[in-house]
Amino acid sequence: MFNAKCARCHGSTGAVNGFSSSILRPRPHNYTDPAWQASVTDDQIKEVILRGGVNLGKSPAMPSFPTLRNRPELLNGLVKLIRGFGKR
Repeated sequence: MFNAKCARCHGSTGAVNGFSSSILRPRPHNYTDPAWQASVTDDQIKEVILRGGVNLGKSPAMPSFPTLRNRPELLNGLVKLIRGFGKR
């Protein structure tokens, strides 16, 4: 799911090197940045994924994925993957 929905902006390695990332303002978060990783909780990451940027006062380019509320294994998997980018 990350590669299909998230990588175009966040990059396949989470380093904001997706093909759409250079035109977005504000730029997507760099998941490899230790400071960013330390600044957010897993619940905050989940909330942005579920509600999208515009609903949380963040970038309107970040879409919402509310159907993942019913798929906790996918939602938790995305959070685990995002956290893993910070450990590389």
